[in-house]
Amino acid sequence: MILDPDTACALIYKIRRLHGKEAAGPDVLVSNDIDEGQPNKMRMDDVLAEGQDTGNLAEIVGLLEGLESEQMQELAGLFLLGRDRDSYENLEAAKKASMDMNQPIIDLIRNDPASAEYLASGLEKENIRCDARIGAV
Repeated sequence: MILDPDTACALIYKIRRLHGKEAAGPDVLVSNDIDEGQPNKMRMDDVLAEGQDTGNLAEIVGLLEGLESEQMQELAGLFLLGRDRDSYENLEAAKKASMDMNQPIIDLIRNDPASAEYLASGLEKENIRCDARIGAV
């Protein structure tokens, strides 16, 4: 892999912060004294997804601007590999497919709340896990 796994994991961590999901999992419910017993509790992910950390977006853009074109292509390949798990046999196939993407990777990261999970899934398919790396937890 051309892209440093630590860089990819740091990016995943920043993307999770951007979308407000680094601390909450999908099963965490929003609760307080007023809504106890109410049948329609919101999920924490729903609440956190409403606001983006724009300062963190600048950090992500800076990190992406520091990547070489081959690293960017690999990052886009990881995104596709994770998002469309059954469509690509390996990272090389996903990288080739990423050349036909009509949306820049930064737009996908900014607009898709699941983008960090897609990247993490793509890395895992390459036998790289971020949970043991600095900045990824």
